[in-house]
Amino acid sequence: MNPTEPNSADLDAIATDIIPDRDTPPQPPQTLGTFLDRLYGTLFLPQMTFEQLRTNPNFVQGAIVIALVNTLETLRLEQVVSYRIIWSVISGIIGWLFFTFLLKQLANVFQKNVEMRELLTLTGFASLPWLFMAPALSLSPRFRVISAIAVMIWFIVWQVWSASVVLGIKIWKTLAIVPLAIFGGMVALIWLGNTIKLILSISL
Repeated sequence: MNPTEPNSADLDAIATDIIPDRDTPPQPPQTLGTFLDRLYGTLFLPQMTFEQLRTNPNFVQGAIVIALVNTLETLRLEQVVSYRIIWSVISGIIGWLFFTFLLKQLANVFQKNVEMRELLTLTGFASLPWLFMAPALSLSPRFRVISAIAVMIWFIVWQVWSASVVLGIKIWKTLAIVPLAIFGGMVALIWLGNTIKLILSISL
């Protein structure tokens, strides 16, 4: 008994199962489960985590990371005073907002229209490597400087990497944007501090 040859309808069904539909848009990456998962992923699985953070941004979580980093940095400097910690968190968040706002404005040069929430989330989580500054400085003098430089490089690379993901441009192009945003943020904070000092000097 000769086997039955498949008809055209069967061949079409098989081809549909094997060959994916090119017109179907790619599915977004799966969301990381918890805030702790995002912290771990940022440090050890940055590319996948940055993509997921861009797809599912969370401004509050980014702000928590910035507050945590600045709080631990204040404690590292042995300034265990409540008002110093509060001021450190507030100034850190203000600097973060300035930096991200300037980064968004500079991104317009590349005609990249992104949401502030995405930039804030990714740049916030990309600040996590700074948490390792205190352990690096606690090492013996022989390794202290090298470790601190390594942490700073890690921090800068993560900032550039996260910005390149959210902007959708090459990392080498992002290298031209992030330093300008950092410099602009520093200048803006200096101007803000001088303005506050001037107002206080006039009012007192």
